[in-house]
Amino acid sequence: MKVMIVPLIVMSAVAGGLSKEPNEAQMRGAFEQALAMQVRNALDFAAESGGPQAVDEIKKNGTHRFEVRTFDKRACTRTIGQHSFRCDFAVDIDVVNGSLQGALTGRFFIGSQGLMFAQEEPGVAQTAMTGVP
Repeated sequence: MKVMIVPLIVMSAVAGGLSKEPNEAQMRGAFEQALAMQVRNALDFAAESGGPQAVDEIKKNGTHRFEVRTFDKRACTRTIGQHSFRCDFAVDIDVVNGSLQGALTGRFFIGSQGLMFAQEEPGVAQTAMTGVP
């Protein structure tokens, strides 16, 4: 009987996914993690296509840096058939040449690194980011 309990616990943990709606701090962390990954991917691409000089130029200009100034959770709904939540939020991101402000919609789910964020494709959700110099 003890042998059966461990597989049941593991299966329920995997199947359960995100059982409780994420709070604002968790969402912000997942969103920042996703942005940081996009920046790393852009730097990797710059290194592959333009060499180390391209990466040095990006870093010299500071265009790889960002700071999420404000993050405001609006609403979340559980996705049907998936273990995730579709959430709306407003964000203000400080970048080297000003700030980006807007309302976004994305999916928050449990992944290999904890809570993760995936932005919905344009056309699926209304996405508006505006730059304010």
